[in-house]
Amino acid sequence: MSKLESITLTNLRKFGSNVTIELSPGATILLAPNGTGKTTVFEAIELGLTGNISRLGENILHAVRDNESCADVSLNFAGLTVSSRINESGQVSQDGDLSALFPNIPPTDIPFLLRLTHLLDQRENGWIVQAEEKEAGSQLARLPLGRDGALARTSLPAVRRSLTEQKNREEDNLRLFEQKLIEWNGVIQERDVATVGAVGALRPRDDLARAISQVAEKTESHDQLPSGLLVLPANQDNLTVAHSALIEVLRQKVERTQGQIAGLAETGNLVESFGLMQARLAALNEELKSSDLTLEAHSKVRSDNATLLQEHQAGMLVTQQERIKIDQALEGLVNEASARQQVQHRNGALTQAGTAVTAAEQQCRTLRERHESNQMVRNQHSQFDNQLVSLDQAELRLRDGERLVVQWELSEQRLRANRNEADQLEEDLERLRAELAEQRAALEGFKVVEMTARAEYQALSSSADTIRQAVASIAQHLPPDLEDCPLCLEHHGAVKLQDQVAKALKAIDPSLKVAEQKLRAAAQDVNSNESVVTTALEAFQACQTALAHLGESRQEFEREIQAFRIDPILASDSVPLAKESLRVQLEGVSASRLSLLERRADLALLIPQEEFDQARAEFEGSVHALDEARIEYSDALTRRDQAVSTLSNLTAGAPLARTLEELTIEKNQLDLRVSDLNGKVGTLQSILDTQQSQLIELSSVVRLNEEAIRQVQSQITSVRASWHALALEGDPLVEAAQARGDRLRSAMSELYGHIAELEIVGVEIASWAKLNDSQMAQRFIDGLRLDRTEEAYEAYLKGAIENARGAFNRLSKLADAMDTLDGSLKKEIANVQKHVRKVEPRWRALLKRVVRESRFHDASLKFVNTYNRDRAGVSVPLGKISAPVPNIASEAQLTDLQLTFLLSMAMSHQWSPWKALLLDDPTQHHDLVHASAVFDLLRDYIVDHGFQVVIATHDALQARYFLRKLQNDGIEAKIWSLVPTDNGVIAEEGQRRQSVGVAPLTAG
Repeated sequence: MSKLESITLTNLRKFGSNVTIELSPGATILLAPNGTGKTTVFEAIELGLTGNISRLGENILHAVRDNESCADVSLNFAGLTVSSRINESGQVSQDGDLSALFPNIPPTDIPFLLRLTHLLDQRENGWIVQAEEKEAGSQLARLPLGRDGALARTSLPAVRRSLTEQKNREEDNLRLFEQKLIEWNGVIQERDVATVGAVGALRPRDDLARAISQVAEKTESHDQLPSGLLVLPANQDNLTVAHSALIEVLRQKVERTQGQIAGLAETGNLVESFGLMQARLAALNEELKSSDLTLEAHSKVRSDNATLLQEHQAGMLVTQQERIKIDQALEGLVNEASARQQVQHRNGALTQAGTAVTAAEQQCRTLRERHESNQMVRNQHSQFDNQLVSLDQAELRLRDGERLVVQWELSEQRLRANRNEADQLEEDLERLRAELAEQRAALEGFKVVEMTARAEYQALSSSADTIRQAVASIAQHLPPDLEDCPLCLEHHGAVKLQDQVAKALKAIDPSLKVAEQKLRAAAQDVNSNESVVTTALEAFQACQTALAHLGESRQEFEREIQAFRIDPILASDSVPLAKESLRVQLEGVSASRLSLLERRADLALLIPQEEFDQARAEFEGSVHALDEARIEYSDALTRRDQAVSTLSNLTAGAPLARTLEELTIEKNQLDLRVSDLNGKVGTLQSILDTQQSQLIELSSVVRLNEEAIRQVQSQITSVRASWHALALEGDPLVEAAQARGDRLRSAMSELYGHIAELEIVGVEIASWAKLNDSQMAQRFIDGLRLDRTEEAYEAYLKGAIENARGAFNRLSKLADAMDTLDGSLKKEIANVQKHVRKVEPRWRALLKRVVRESRFHDASLKFVNTYNRDRAGVSVPLGKISAPVPNIASEAQLTDLQLTFLLSMAMSHQWSPWKALLLDDPTQHHDLVHASAVFDLLRDYIVDHGFQVVIATHDALQARYFLRKLQNDGIEAKIWSLVPTDNGVIAEEGQRRQSVGVAPLTAG
């Protein structure tokens, strides 16, 4: 039952009816182009094993072939056949017991487990290496390892929540009963205390209210009590509030009266201080009056001096203005004379600069004409030289073209030789193919003869063995004294009969010897013919290889010839055309060179470089000198215009009426007058400064007197305020303070008497309150105990508390046990996840055999449990961090990662006795070299671990290579080709013959 022997498909997708594929116990290769139905075979296996196709989900009818109503698949194992059928309504019915194939596995887990260890489909999103963390974690969690623990831990939260709720309810009950017991004890204690306090004869509440009201009237405190408290009939609460409020009011009055009496002790100091301050205030007022008179006199004198100073300053200002006018007139006369001299000087300089510019222009013109003539001759010679150089370069390119033409001819000759040799090899290949076919036919004939001889030998050998066994049995049971043969009944005698039986046991059938000789001869013929076939095959393959090499060489020659054709120098379709084109171009180059040489001979002679450089330097120097002369002329013209403008500005106004001498005399007179006024202003300013200092001193004295008066007045006001704060009127006097003290002490004695009276009333009010409390407590106790006695109710509460505490303790122990179980399950699941991650070393070893990029050799599997959810993911190193595989891997690398992971899981977690690998085109993104590494890995799994491999591919070259590799190692392998027909896809054993190209042949 450990091998799948065959699969039969009917009307699944494109398949026809009763398509049977017999599988090899080693490897079975499904070869078909894309879209033919390779994936359908694997989906059929999934349907047969699970009753569903994961890719289709609920749309299982999409698996039924067009125009058909139902489909089915049958999987034939050794000793077990399972089948699944899809009916018209999309219902799937299964037949066969899978318990032996998948022991103790829930049916819902089989699809996921198949994809972990058996099936590599093309649903890349469902691969472990590319799936989301939650999806990958849920797949790994379905492994049989630790499934029970995970299931138990999944159910545990609900149990723990239920226990927690019950525990909380019992805890609330316990607290409720404990609170009731505390309240019961408190009420009992309050009742007993109230009963003890309510003892003695008490006045009626109305009399107590009247007593409180009388005290309030005597102390004038009615307005300070809340209204309505002392209304008859009196209420207990109102009495208590009124009594407390009146007591508080009287005590506040006592405190205020005591404070006033204590304050009267300071009245003597207040009276003394008030008299001293009055005397000090009168003296300060006299000093202030005298200071004010002195300050006023000094202020008047200073004001007169300040007026005189202003008059002198105004006269000096007028004199200075007149002097400024005289200075301006003098300056104008001097500047006008200087400007006229400057204009004459600038006119002379301008004339000299104009003469220099004219001479420089003449010199520059002469040198320019000579330099331009030299430059034109040089340019003509340079132009012809450049044209000659271009012709030389063109000739060099054409000479290179001639060498390319020679190489072109050589390549065409090689191409023709290559084609001739290829034609000869193709003829040899056809001859070798025919010879190989003949040798194989002969080999098949010898094999038939060998098989016939072997069957004949085996039949004769079996018969001889049977006869020998029968004779041995007869000899064993033959009596020693028997003289007649028991078979032919002939008389031989006892001794002769024993001899004949012994000879019969030793005798060998001559026909068996002949059959053995025939078998040996036939086997020898097969062996010798196999070597002949092998030699013929090697010759055929060598011819194929040589033909392939010639094809590569021919392509290289054709590329070289095509490069010659498109070369810009040759630009021709054939060698003759290229030669003719090169000849015409070379002749044109020679004719152009001769024409240029003749035209250059007619040019003027080229002067030496030294003379040309000297003439150019002289011309450039003359240009520079001309620029300098023009700049000098422009500067001289600008300076002359500025001088003329200055003179015009100076002479633009009206002419002066006075001469230079008159203006000089008047200026001297004004200087003397200004000096005199400066002396008078200085003297007055010194006097004013002195008077200002005196005035500041007097003002300071006045301010000090005023400040002292204000301070004394403030002190007098403070003393009066303190006097009035003691409830005394007028100015401070000793007699008024003594009378006030006598009145306060008398009022305080009366207040103490009223307070003592109220304290007696308060005792009676408290007794009435205790009596009420005792009655209320007893009514509350009776309401709690109902028909129980007080002792019985207390016992009931204590019993309820003990019961609730016992239930709470039991639930607490059970909850602790559940916590311990949860911790153990967490540890066990962590061990399971650790065990799953043990697949990494094998996985990495396989990756090193398949994937070339070294970063994937360190791939790591993360499998953890977070928030009771299994999560898994695959990452590889990327620099100093780790990156998810889908972010950096190519399609081929992703496929290799999933394939090697599946192989590692298949070895580490063997949950089914059926060891199989179902691989849907795992090398579709690989070249042959890369695919060979995958094939080597699969071969090892078949040979070393006994796996059955079913692999699909669309690449015939890869299929033949894998088949050859397996057969060379003695592994049973088959190729099945899926072929589309009018009646649906069918399966044919072996590879179909291709219509184009030459297919490599094998000895098998």
